[in-house]
Amino acid sequence: MAYTQKFRAQHGELLNVVKSIAQLLDANGLRNDAKEVRHLLSVLHGKLSVHLAMEDKSLYPRLLRHHDSDIRATTQRYIDEMGSLAGAFTAYIGRWPTPSAIQSDPETFITETGGVFEALGKRVDQENNELYVLADQQAA
Repeated sequence: MAYTQKFRAQHGELLNVVKSIAQLLDANGLRNDAKEVRHLLSVLHGKLSVHLAMEDKSLYPRLLRHHDSDIRATTQRYIDEMGSLAGAFTAYIGRWPTPSAIQSDPETFITETGGVFEALGKRVDQENNELYVLADQQAA
């Protein structure tokens, strides 16, 4: 079993929630009812928070102690980049705290959601194909 198997599984869960939300991104539908999309945002926020905490407590410290300075530098870059992405996601969630906030401006919500999901998708892809590969090689 790969060291990063649980992290990769969490990525799959995150992307499944993103996909469910994306299917609801219709301005007319959101104007009428945004309860489900807001609920799914809460689910996504919870899953992402758990995932980030696990990385912070387990993955990153392990890689930061590695003898290879390139691995330590790559890990530090990921930590630094994640801070800005996590902050942006927290700000995004704060702008859409209730279904009525989404219903009042569904077009802006859809635009912002697309940007957040694009950044999250890129990050998941980078971690799966670079950072987690390094972690798995070091655990072998």
